[in-house]
Amino acid sequence: MSENEAEERLTQAILMLDEGLRRIARKYEGTVSLLEEDPETFGAGHYVFYPEAHSRTRFAIEEQYAPGVGWDDPDRVPTSWLWRAERRTRHPDGTHVWAEEQFGESFPEQLPELLTTVERWVRRTKNLADQEQAFGGPDRRGPAPPAPSL
Repeated sequence: MSENEAEERLTQAILMLDEGLRRIARKYEGTVSLLEEDPETFGAGHYVFYPEAHSRTRFAIEEQYAPGVGWDDPDRVPTSWLWRAERRTRHPDGTHVWAEEQFGESFPEQLPELLTTVERWVRRTKNLADQEQAFGGPDRRGPAPPAPSL
């Protein structure tokens, strides 16, 4: 495969991932938000899904580049994507940190599987939000039964 063909394949993968993530965000609008962040300065990844209902979980995807290609290279093209599903956990000292629940690395030929993993995470997030709403919130006690009549 020539260098031009390899770069074209990576460019097509970028477009496929971007469109797939935006399609998932549209499909589950109101459940999750898809943000583009800068992992070098403050973000969790280049693409990050956050639930609308809370900030306890997230799904982040970070672009990886060929060795020697810097973040500041305007012609950089990702060769793979690291992904992680995270949940905020509390430490004994009271601080909260992001803990990985799932993680992996996907290469261009694996992007359909990555999009399936993302949609599964978003669907689970939606199901949990629907369940919390149906049962009166995150304390899981649900609605109170009717008071006894005398």
